[in-house]
Amino acid sequence: METFVLLLAGGLVTGAIYALVAAGYAVLYTATGFVNFALGAQAMVAGYLTYAAFVDLPVVVRILIAVAGSVLLSVLSWVLIYRRVAEKDMLAGVIMSFGFSIVLAEVVQLVAGGIPRPARSPVGSTAHSLGPLSISNHSIAVLAVSAVLFALLGLVLSSRGGTAIRAMFQDKEMAETLGIPTHRVTLWLFALSGVFAGAAGVLAAPILSLSPHMGTRLALIAFVGAVLGGLGTIRSAIAGAVLLGLLEAFFAGYISSDWRATLVFGVFIAVLVVRPAGVLGRIATVKV
Repeated sequence: METFVLLLAGGLVTGAIYALVAAGYAVLYTATGFVNFALGAQAMVAGYLTYAAFVDLPVVVRILIAVAGSVLLSVLSWVLIYRRVAEKDMLAGVIMSFGFSIVLAEVVQLVAGGIPRPARSPVGSTAHSLGPLSISNHSIAVLAVSAVLFALLGLVLSSRGGTAIRAMFQDKEMAETLGIPTHRVTLWLFALSGVFAGAAGVLAAPILSLSPHMGTRLALIAFVGAVLGGLGTIRSAIAGAVLLGLLEAFFAGYISSDWRATLVFGVFIAVLVVRPAGVLGRIATVKV
């Protein structure tokens, strides 16, 4: 029972981090159909900005700089790199985002070096015992920050802006006809995805350690989680990423930690074959 509780807590923590990146994917995809694979690299950059740069500044200021940097990368990448290509060929734009993530990783490696380095949690490493469960301050912070961000996202989606997002996904041209500023909404969505990626990087670095390629793992696993739940719905994408974190933890704890990557991508293939819309998603109906 103790092992089960520990694995459950660990799976929820890692799943929450995956869910932050998955939320960034889904926020963009549900409105524009675009998948920004550079979100993982943006999370990595945010981690370096928090724990390796500006070390003389207070940690709160460093976190704000990291999140702002991720937002700036999101918006500028759309305006300067993806937009013109994606409006003509969405798949080409998606491939460009993967290439941009590689560029970011290589730039960080040139500047900061490729050797992984530990990142000290801003809330300390003190652990608290709750019955059979021992949980650290950082794990509590991961769960709390993720819950707050998801709650705020829910408020945004239930507002008038959420209606505009759904309208854009269903018919962009009709949304523009109705007066919805689709280009402006898209910029805001890229900025919002940058917030989630930045938060994921700040929270993931003390767990994964800082390395230029930590974002690749985050990007791929979060994408698998989003597909598992259903990329076309933000809530489903978040739930799928959390579920994948739990599956990964229990698989590592009860079977083998060496086969975790096999599990992740095995799940990805199985979902695409059996239920492409995701286990929680709904197959969209298109009216002609």
